[in-house]
Amino acid sequence: MNCIKCGAEIPESSNFCNICGAKQVMPARGTKKRGNGQGTVYKRPSGTWAVQVTLGYYVQDGKKKRKTAQKYGFKTKRDAVNYIQSLYSPSEKSKVITLSELWELFQNDLSSLSASKQTAYRIAWKKIKSEVEYRNIDSFSVPELQELIDNAAPSYYTRRDIKTLLSHLYKIAIRDDYTDKNRTEYLKLPKLETSERQIFSPEDKAKLWKDFQSTPSGIVAGILTMMYTGIRPGELLTIRTENVHLSEHYMTGGIKTTKGKKRKIILPDRIKPVINYLLEHSKRDLLLFYPFSDDFYDDWKQKRADLHINEALTPYCCRHTYITNLTALKVSPAMLQELAGHEDYDTTLEYTHLSIQDRLTEVNRL
Repeated sequence: MNCIKCGAEIPESSNFCNICGAKQVMPARGTKKRGNGQGTVYKRPSGTWAVQVTLGYYVQDGKKKRKTAQKYGFKTKRDAVNYIQSLYSPSEKSKVITLSELWELFQNDLSSLSASKQTAYRIAWKKIKSEVEYRNIDSFSVPELQELIDNAAPSYYTRRDIKTLLSHLYKIAIRDDYTDKNRTEYLKLPKLETSERQIFSPEDKAKLWKDFQSTPSGIVAGILTMMYTGIRPGELLTIRTENVHLSEHYMTGGIKTTKGKKRKIILPDRIKPVINYLLEHSKRDLLLFYPFSDDFYDDWKQKRADLHINEALTPYCCRHTYITNLTALKVSPAMLQELAGHEDYDTTLEYTHLSIQDRLTEVNRL
């Protein structure tokens, strides 16, 4: 053998070189690694040891994912190694989990979603809760789930939200080995049919007025303001308190076209108490303050559900309601165009949604 320092030939198994005196140290052998399927042991930043094993695989969103089990907090590496077999042979646990328990687990994921998604899923859960909360996730058949979502909501969007929510719950159950299949993949939604924008009915208006008079709120005040002034949601959220002239029955605002910008928006007598409420509760010099416009729409979705108002009615439907109602009252075309803030009357006509009865009344005058 040769000296590791000077390279001189020295007797085999020498501990020291007889030429330069250097100690002969053999290279350390690499750490023996466990084979595939025998677990992983590693040291954590805290100084303790951890072990992780792969128990199997499952498919989620078309991708193969690992089912793992792990344990932390071992003082020594040997303790971690000795625990590996315990992870491969866990104590028998109940394979039953209810939809209510899965909903609680889903709360962790829910907080990372947008406010509108959170609201949609909470509404979806409220619609099916009484039917499913104590049922085992693995006890549902596909036909039973299809009947559930068909009966829970009449519209495409709410059924879609219920289906998506159930899919999230199934994914959690698959991850935690409570079931092996996401049955929502086989559920069908109704065809989404596009239709012209709807308007608020007298019954819808009555519900809003009753709610405002019993428990005033910014969202209902905002909806009523748009319904009785015709302003757009984007206009309402930008109107400053200094531009509201309540005693003179108008406020200044507007967006989009040249004619629509900085126009005088007329305040009818009936809406003045609502505007006064908004002025008294204004923030940052805005008539209706929302830090993000999405929050305004989320509040409306929640209020709409609470009052059992048609979910097809969006804040922008207030403008269509305003123009349609004025048309039914025989307001002249020139005045209607002026109140709507449109540059041409053809645009105003697109906002009118007169009922069959309204049209029948007119043609019966022939």
